[in-house]
Amino acid sequence: MNTRIQTAHAGEIRLSPVLPGPLRQMQIPDSVCYGAAGSFGHVLFQRLDGDSIKLLYHTLYFTNDEQVTFHSHEPAIRLQIIIRNSYFYDSREFGPGVLHERGLSLQAFPSSYSVVRLRKQENYSHLSIFYTQEHFLPLLSSFPGLTDFLDKAEAGKVVRFNEHYCRADTMILSLVDSLLDCDYKDHLRKIYLESLAAEILLLSLLKITQTAPGTTISIGEEESAHIYQARELILQDMGKSFSIPALTKQMGLSLYKLNNGFKAIFGMGVTEFLLEARMARAHRVLMETNTPVSVVAENSGYSHHHAFELAFKKYFGYTPAFVQRSGKHS
Repeated sequence: MNTRIQTAHAGEIRLSPVLPGPLRQMQIPDSVCYGAAGSFGHVLFQRLDGDSIKLLYHTLYFTNDEQVTFHSHEPAIRLQIIIRNSYFYDSREFGPGVLHERGLSLQAFPSSYSVVRLRKQENYSHLSIFYTQEHFLPLLSSFPGLTDFLDKAEAGKVVRFNEHYCRADTMILSLVDSLLDCDYKDHLRKIYLESLAAEILLLSLLKITQTAPGTTISIGEEESAHIYQARELILQDMGKSFSIPALTKQMGLSLYKLNNGFKAIFGMGVTEFLLEARMARAHRVLMETNTPVSVVAENSGYSHHHAFELAFKKYFGYTPAFVQRSGKHS
């Protein structure tokens, strides 16, 4: 590993390829792992390799509030996608900032040095995909700004492609899930990882170039903690009894502040987030089980299955019955 990790309270964390027992249960099959665990919590880096790309999946958990310094001497062109939680950081290259869950950033640097503030007893994870210059060459004519970005990267300068805050959409996040769930072996695995990484790069460039300035709502660390707590409450109870007014009362937040917080982190209000969560869960249940559509509808907050079927088709573009047939066929 070319990354050094220093913490304010636990000191330097030395990663080992020999994983402690609890971390072995978190290992992605056929990944190259470096980790450490102890009274401080745990840190796990998992590397997945294609023929010309490298992916690093980072998982972090600390028992106390911690300030973690990451220092890498390896030049890189990196697409970073936040999988879980918010990373409030101070980077030597880019200054202070934040990447919330779903946030993405395309950067190039000869080395990196950043200090990240993490809250105690919360899970953090992010994916870094490292590309070579060759991955961008077929895209230069479609994204004119790439030429300047690559020229600066080749000259060893620090540069960030997206000037404005940008979030990964559901398609990008779905591809990330496929990357991390890859169960192919040997050469086929590398081809699969390369293909998905190329698609993620294209979709991320489209998302970055289509993101308008001034569309980001800024919230602080304490506010973001309340929003993640509200998110967990939503995910724990998405049935027909769920009440947004009750959630605002429980959180001690106005609907305005709750909505603003969800828009800042997830890019959507709390009502839209609830719909997305319900639809994602319904899709998974329909794909993986034989649960009747009427039961899935009721568990998704719909009093009649016809209303659920219409909402499902509007959201995904196909019917619940199609998902059930596809799942059984698979």
